[in-house]
Amino acid sequence: MSVTDENLAELFEQYKDEVRETIETLDNELVVLEQDPSSSETIFSLFRHMHSLKGSSKMFNVDNIATIAHRLEDLMSMIDKNNSILNKYPKIVDLLFKGNDIFRDIIARLEDDIGYTSMTGDHLNFIAEIQAQIDKINRRDSQLVDSARKLLDDLENLLPAMEEMDIEALKKDITEVTTGLALATLEEDGANQIRFNFNGADLTDSVHTMEDLLAKFKDGKATEEDAKNFVDAANTLYGLLAEVATEDAMSLIAELGDGLTLFSERNLEMDQMMVEFFGSMLSELKEKFQVEVEVPITKVSQTTKSSAVAKEPQVKTIRVDEAKIDLFLESVGRLITKSEILNHLQFSFRKAGVDIGLLRDFSTVSRTISNDIVNLQRSIMEVRQVEMNNILKKFPRLVRDISHKIGKEAEMNIVGERVPIDKSLLDDVEQAMVHIVRNAVDHGLETPDERVAAGKPKRGNVNITVTQEEAAIFIEVADDGRGLDLEKIKAKAVERGAITPEQQLTMPDKEAEMLVFSSGLSTKDQATDLSGRGVGMDVVMTNLKKWNGEVIINNKPGQGLSVGLRLPVTNTLLTKEAIMLRVGKSTFCLPLEFVNEIVTVPKEDVHHHKEGAVFRHRDMVISVINLKALLGLPDVDEPTSDDGEPRIKDDGALDTHGSLVFIILRGKTDTRQSILADEILGQQKIVIKEFELETFRKLPYFNGLTLLGDGRVVLILDSDKLLES
Repeated sequence: MSVTDENLAELFEQYKDEVRETIETLDNELVVLEQDPSSSETIFSLFRHMHSLKGSSKMFNVDNIATIAHRLEDLMSMIDKNNSILNKYPKIVDLLFKGNDIFRDIIARLEDDIGYTSMTGDHLNFIAEIQAQIDKINRRDSQLVDSARKLLDDLENLLPAMEEMDIEALKKDITEVTTGLALATLEEDGANQIRFNFNGADLTDSVHTMEDLLAKFKDGKATEEDAKNFVDAANTLYGLLAEVATEDAMSLIAELGDGLTLFSERNLEMDQMMVEFFGSMLSELKEKFQVEVEVPITKVSQTTKSSAVAKEPQVKTIRVDEAKIDLFLESVGRLITKSEILNHLQFSFRKAGVDIGLLRDFSTVSRTISNDIVNLQRSIMEVRQVEMNNILKKFPRLVRDISHKIGKEAEMNIVGERVPIDKSLLDDVEQAMVHIVRNAVDHGLETPDERVAAGKPKRGNVNITVTQEEAAIFIEVADDGRGLDLEKIKAKAVERGAITPEQQLTMPDKEAEMLVFSSGLSTKDQATDLSGRGVGMDVVMTNLKKWNGEVIINNKPGQGLSVGLRLPVTNTLLTKEAIMLRVGKSTFCLPLEFVNEIVTVPKEDVHHHKEGAVFRHRDMVISVINLKALLGLPDVDEPTSDDGEPRIKDDGALDTHGSLVFIILRGKTDTRQSILADEILGQQKIVIKEFELETFRKLPYFNGLTLLGDGRVVLILDSDKLLES
């Protein structure tokens, strides 16, 4: 089958997408495997993915991926049968990472060169590396065991020609060698398959317990409880051996008893000398034991279980050009506007005295059309959205590679992978997060020695948490490192000319924290390929501004740093319920989600001071944002008393006669601010459109525009920017 066949072009694109997904999955699973080499489920999943990758690549004649995946599958098959191999050869994980990077490179090159499917010199060298690793694993057993068994066969062939006394001595030696070979071979397949007996006494549990605890003592991970358990197991072993002791084992058993006495006298302090003593004792005693092998649990049952766990629900997908979805959304937006025109006509018909029955039918049809259009828009918006996991799944590998490169230990934890985000935002969000995560590992986390000295675990944590808000998503990247050194940052900013020495002395911490997003500023003394050039975090701010997002920093010196990104769920048109308000001669929209409450306040209850106006409501003091003064809107002559209409004087001060209408705003936190409206015109559904012209994007208190049913274009107020004012 040739990938150049036009009929296979679409299938080949699907194959490449599947390989990319597999590569991302392998990255994450390899990170998990590196942290837990004994995870049978992860090992089997890796083996299964290699097998699938090999099969699909063969189907499309992508020989380089198929061949490399086949050899890695062989390696994973060995590990799947005996996961203790990874503890003996930890560099295998690096080899698997390297193979995954080769897959990634091949797929990237296939985009430009569809014929890049054959093995290259680098690929052949990598195959040789895999084979060398497989040979190294096999060599430990096969060469030694084959040679030893050949020697035993030769010795047995000599028995008939030897004297009887020599025969008995040789048989004893053969038995000891055979027992040693059994132990050496069986330990490769897992200690749980070995049972130890001595003159009818079952010593298995005691031996395994002592070996497991000795391993913990060697790694420095044993607790006081472990020391007590070790003494119990050793005493049990000593008691069993003493009951069935033979003359040739008496001295060893007595030595074990002396060691236990010494260990107790030292208050169970398991230092290196005691570890070596008990380890040596066990090795010598095991040579005296009879070895039996349990029938291992069949791999089939394990495979079936792992397969059931790894199985994921199948989702059928189709490929659609993103531009077509955008065009369809534009059409839906126009339909929503037409729906609002129907509502406007309904109001006009009512004023004109149209027959009530006809008006009722018109209203029913209008409402049905409106609901159907909104459902249609919601459905197509969901088509545009993808889960955050599309970018989050790349970060465990990124953290692993960076930490290994700079000699740190780091672990990544992710929450919120299923939160949806508009596909058009993915690239910019990913780029911003890469810089934040890279900074967290390189700048934030301390070295293992520094962390231990500070009373922290050797391994640092980088946590990504994604949460869904009403019309936005919030992404937080937090580490438990050293936090920001604000004095050093301010000094670097002075050196770069970003701030003056006077500003350095008086700058609040919150402003100093934001300096990390300044272009060209880095606290690294020397530039590396990771950081030090000051061109990282400023990218974060650039991308956020592009999508009207914001950044929030929470710095805890010595404990860590969190960087939060708040972004809109989508950058395409949105449908929202909004209130229409009149300020002077101008009409504006304010999305209902930003409205906490609308209140009417007697003018005499509104108080003025040099910073503005305030009023009391529900035992809270509410400050007033004067839109006319803020936006520079012209005043209008309005009644001041009888009908209660408000009036604002030319100097911006509020008249104190009649009543005023205030909209109390809802912000990201508990706000106590409001805006003054001359009139509330009603509530309606609006389609939010972003500004296309750069000039309009610079307007400070608006985040878009909408078209009303009567044809007017109205600006949409940005509650967050108003609150910041």
